[in-house]
Amino acid sequence: MQDGEAATQNRADLLDLNDLRIFTYVAVLYSFSAAADELGIHKSSVSRSIMRLETLMGTPLLNRTTRKVKLTRAGNVLKDRGVEIMKRIGETIGYVGELRLAPQGELTICMAADAGLEEQVQQSVLPRFLERYEGVSVVLRSTAQKAELRSENVDIAISSGPTHPPGSSRFVVLARWLCASPAYVARRGIVQNLDDLSMHEIIATNDRETHFAPGLGNLFELEIFKDLRPRLNIDNLAGARHLCVQGVGIACLPEHMCRAQVRQGELVRLLPDLDIRPLDLNVFYPSKRSAAPAVRAFTELLRASLSSAAASPALDTQASLNIDAADMPGDTSTVS
Repeated sequence: MQDGEAATQNRADLLDLNDLRIFTYVAVLYSFSAAADELGIHKSSVSRSIMRLETLMGTPLLNRTTRKVKLTRAGNVLKDRGVEIMKRIGETIGYVGELRLAPQGELTICMAADAGLEEQVQQSVLPRFLERYEGVSVVLRSTAQKAELRSENVDIAISSGPTHPPGSSRFVVLARWLCASPAYVARRGIVQNLDDLSMHEIIATNDRETHFAPGLGNLFELEIFKDLRPRLNIDNLAGARHLCVQGVGIACLPEHMCRAQVRQGELVRLLPDLDIRPLDLNVFYPSKRSAAPAVRAFTELLRASLSSAAASPALDTQASLNIDAADMPGDTSTVS
């Protein structure tokens, strides 16, 4: 190693990263006082750090005036390099910390009842999560009360609806399908257009403010359905799906709740080209622990599970009907 290289290496070995950090704050804020306030230290500590750094570098980094700080040429160079170095150090510390800090502790999850997530979470997401993260215990709740979703002891709250509650963000968007059982279609006839729905039994969830809850009723926001009333109201999506499978009537269900039943032939999808507004799921973190490893891990696992279901290949609707035309009431010649 040559003498110049050795001297440079010696200075690098003597560099105090905290002095470099303090310098970058001064250089970005152009003020000793502002840097001291931002870092929560005394202004004298800032001055000493800058002096040590200038002595180590062998050149002035700042020109001090009574009102503000001006960077020298060397100071400008060090500012750019220092900001990048601090950013990389922060990223490295965060990455290593994530490797070391596995999800652990208690995790409280609260889901809006009209989101229709209970089955997906209980049968798919939660078993995988608990198996993968042995240090986490889970409290899982479903509620129809908006206030409960905002309780401060809730780590992850998931709501549904077209509007985002304050502080929340859109989590995932799910398609909705209009479904009936093969037995119902055989008994009452296939739905060939929107007008046909007025002659069918409609299953919806109950809602205090409207005839249809957000989870099922957006189909009926269309003007053509302004006078349509359901034959049956029920207060949960799983119950609506069960009754639909039993042949009671037609229901509008989130895709993740009915895709398997359609594939297995328990339900058939009606009017697949009908433009039904999708179901928006929103997520927020009342306990302010959104950065906790357990919170991030569960949120991403649920998102991946729902996205995977939505991304699976579309089903052949007519093939899934599997109904003998002779069993269909009325004229079926127009059915493709």
